[in-house]
Amino acid sequence: MAKNTMGTKLPRKLEQKMQIVGEQIKLARLRRNLSIAQVAERGTCSPLTVSRIEKGTPTVAIGIYLRVLYALQLEED
Repeated sequence: MAKNTMGTKLPRKLEQKMQIVGEQIKLARLRRNLSIAQVAERGTCSPLTVSRIEKGTPTVAIGIYLRVLYALQLEED
């Protein structure tokens, strides 16, 4: 079986894009005057996970990103 040579490290350009997405999610949360805990509850995840999303951590599952976007009413954006 072939070994995955990519590992868990993303290319720098993708890391930067993840950080931008996280910043945009944080701004959306702040514009709505919601706490991290409120978004976590609405998105059925932990506050730590919401914090990781806002920091652009690439290991958060895409499904959780989608739940947080839905909690912020951004699923159409």
